[in-house]
Amino acid sequence: MIYAFKERIGDPSLFCGRKQQMELLMNWVKMIPRQMAKSRALLCRRKSGKSAVMQRLFNLLWNQNGSVIPFYFEVREEDQWLLSFSEAYYRTFMSHYLSFKTRTALPFNNRPWQFVELIKMATEIGDKNVLKDIGYFQAHMQAEQVEQAMNWAFGAPADFAELENVFILVMIDEIQFMTKHIFYDKEHKVSGRNLPGAYHGLVESKLAPMLVSGSYVGWMTQMIHDKFKGGRLKKTKMSSKLAVDEGLEAVYRYAEYNNKPVSDEVALLINKLLQSDPFYIASLFRSDWEEQDFSSVEGVIKTLNYEIKDRDGEIFGTWAEYIYSTIQAVNDRYAKQILLFLSKKRHKECTRTEISDHLKGELSDSTLEKKLRILESGDLITQGSNNFRYSGIPDDILDLIFRTLYQEEIEQVKPDIAKELTNQVVALKKDKQSLQGAYNELKGRMLELIVYRELNQCRNKGKPIDNFRARLRAIEKSQMEATLTAVSKLSFERVWMNYYIQLPQTTGVEVDVLALGEDKNSCWALVFELKNRDAKHLPTQVEAQLFVTKIEGVKQWLASRGKTIKLVCPVYLSAEGFADSVETWLHEQGVLTSDLAHWERGSK
Repeated sequence: MIYAFKERIGDPSLFCGRKQQMELLMNWVKMIPRQMAKSRALLCRRKSGKSAVMQRLFNLLWNQNGSVIPFYFEVREEDQWLLSFSEAYYRTFMSHYLSFKTRTALPFNNRPWQFVELIKMATEIGDKNVLKDIGYFQAHMQAEQVEQAMNWAFGAPADFAELENVFILVMIDEIQFMTKHIFYDKEHKVSGRNLPGAYHGLVESKLAPMLVSGSYVGWMTQMIHDKFKGGRLKKTKMSSKLAVDEGLEAVYRYAEYNNKPVSDEVALLINKLLQSDPFYIASLFRSDWEEQDFSSVEGVIKTLNYEIKDRDGEIFGTWAEYIYSTIQAVNDRYAKQILLFLSKKRHKECTRTEISDHLKGELSDSTLEKKLRILESGDLITQGSNNFRYSGIPDDILDLIFRTLYQEEIEQVKPDIAKELTNQVVALKKDKQSLQGAYNELKGRMLELIVYRELNQCRNKGKPIDNFRARLRAIEKSQMEATLTAVSKLSFERVWMNYYIQLPQTTGVEVDVLALGEDKNSCWALVFELKNRDAKHLPTQVEAQLFVTKIEGVKQWLASRGKTIKLVCPVYLSAEGFADSVETWLHEQGVLTSDLAHWERGSK
């Protein structure tokens, strides 16, 4: 896949999981050309992965090269003059629009092109509409017509969608900052706190629907209520946590990326302790602690203890920023007491009466409600099923940070974080059979990762795949012998998981695992299709045929690289095997087959 927009996550392979959210959004995008997609708001706190999801969505749509053109804009958390903001917004839209039309990747730093570059690009493709529009916008800029420039910029996506008979997805990340950091005047004295209201009508466009996001859920919710009345934005909550198997995948990927090998037991326990949170997992493996150690459970506990307690730890620093700014707004010990109380009971809802009783009735009901709303706006607590109920954020790491900061001050008890983490691990390891069963169950849902990791280990060693023949099911076709012999001798320079290949005049294909090798004149590839279903839902004949068609696409893609194709070896790995007729047909098409038992047997 071409990453036309350089994703902030860094190496694209570090984008883990989010399968459910991505499927929801991709299905929503499919409704845009049918003019049935209602604008959405992603609600999730900072470091929850919303920017990663939006940026990956941009790249997927860019690569699909279909009728939906992606536009992504991030509102910065810094004071700006509305005229300057409008220019940045307009140039970013035009950059993304022309990038899509000309199939030109954006600059490495994702900065929008300057007007002189945009004009040159539009001139080269003869786009008179772009040239005319830029001229009008620049006239507003030169005359410092602030509101006219703003309206022209904000309306550009919908205008071009109608003018060019296309659809444009408008993605605005951190839209809530528009209410605080944009000013109508150069001196930054006249606040544009109502600025998101400028989208009040645009948000209902069926040609250019919006996907907006914000890191402060309480703030975002209030802004949506105030500026987008009438249910104009469909609220879509996004958890900071991955599914358990996705979290384990993140542990392995970040460990490998940071060159910190982990055993399966250590990986599983890290995932359990960090609740499958990708930000926590990434922070742990890139810890700056000089004594970091991931070779044992004890080493992990010490490293995590540092990240939670030390003011230089990334996990502590990120949450401390949230906590301090919100506590400062309340500015008293009652807020700290409320936080500790709700954090300890974070898996249940507490009524305002229960919270008041904990504070021994020292606050009036109205004062207590005001403090609760400030804490909610700062995303340190959440509102329950009604306005009378509240709960703490169900985050074990956040609870440890709360107590590190305030437990000794409020309760005169200093928490021993390392001991608490050790006790968690002891509890998890008490039932060895249960822990191993959990890992075995997860492995069955992680076929792509299992194959990817083993191929990558062989790549790192510069060696062919270990025991390749032993990993396969029985094969009768003698003509496949040459393929088996060749693969057993070839090494691979690159290995990808869930790799997207764009082909001319098609929507492209996604390969579960792709290993590619090449020399000066030729190239070769190993292509995996993986299914992790139970024995009652084995691969169908239609699915087998789709894989064979996908292989033809891979061959076409390799041929476009200008080298002789030495070998393309397809492998279909189904965890529980195949129906006889389907497997026979696959062998007849030159496809090798395997199952989880055979693949793991070959790795021993």
